[in-house]
Amino acid sequence: MNYGRMRFVTGFLAIPVALYVIYVIAPYAQAFYIAFTDWRGVNANPRLVGLENFQRLFDDNVFWKAVGHNLILLILMPLLTIGIALFFAFLLNAGGR
Repeated sequence: MNYGRMRFVTGFLAIPVALYVIYVIAPYAQAFYIAFTDWRGVNANPRLVGLENFQRLFDDNVFWKAVGHNLILLILMPLLTIGIALFFAFLLNAGGR
């Protein structure tokens, strides 16, 4: 009895899992592979350079400035959004009196 139920559940989960693997996991794997090459998108044969791209990235001041800006946005945007939402909620509650 349990075997038939597992086949039923597996049948319904097979298509969503396959779509997830095709459209989410596969692009991540391709991007991970491309990160270790010097491929510019023009030639058909990329050359593997290993961690050289990441070494160059971590030595770049513009990258660290961008990371800093992202951290500022990561901290400030939720605080501002929650603050504005609380302000509008207060206005809705106080306006009815």
